[in-house]
Amino acid sequence: MTVEELRNDARYECWLTLRHHEILPFVQEEFSQHSPLLRFYIYLNVLLLVLMIGLGAWQAYQGMITVGKIIQYSSLGMVLVLTLLVPVHEGIHGLAYKLIGAPKVKFGSDIRKFIFYAMADHFVVGPGHFRFVALAPFGIINFFAFFALFFVSLPYQWLLLGVLLMHIGACAGDFAMLSFFYRHRREEVYTYDDVAGQVSYFYRLRQA
Repeated sequence: MTVEELRNDARYECWLTLRHHEILPFVQEEFSQHSPLLRFYIYLNVLLLVLMIGLGAWQAYQGMITVGKIIQYSSLGMVLVLTLLVPVHEGIHGLAYKLIGAPKVKFGSDIRKFIFYAMADHFVVGPGHFRFVALAPFGIINFFAFFALFFVSLPYQWLLLGVLLMHIGACAGDFAMLSFFYRHRREEVYTYDDVAGQVSYFYRLRQA
């Protein structure tokens, strides 16, 4: 479906306009809805943190590694996410857009709020494709970080655990958008980005 087809389809109405500088309030509002998907996401973060604390305490008690090394290497993993993996994360979003047929992909950011995003200019995306685009970095980066745990020495395992903890946490915006689509799944939501206008439009089936 093209933008023109979506705009001219009488079955749909322009329902929401999201300006890109308003992404953070939108994410915060979505988290306040406590959807099942976001509850799962929060539990996943908490579970990983608890497991890391328990594992670290046990390994330190057994003399396998010092607490200082655990903090040093896990912190380094978190720093890697906030520096080197940010462009990788957004690049995977961009690749996912390309794989579903988007002709033009642009990238944007709000450094002051530490928000980064990929946009497919005037390319209509429905729920199924949106899930693919949103989950691609979460699945790929976390899979390789987890897989690599079994092939590196103990200090570097903590680096990778730091990567996992920070990267899962950094996917909050992706999960907020997934939650939005999930909550409105019966309304058949479509969206597209206007890069020049720095805005995203959301259409849904007209309400009776």
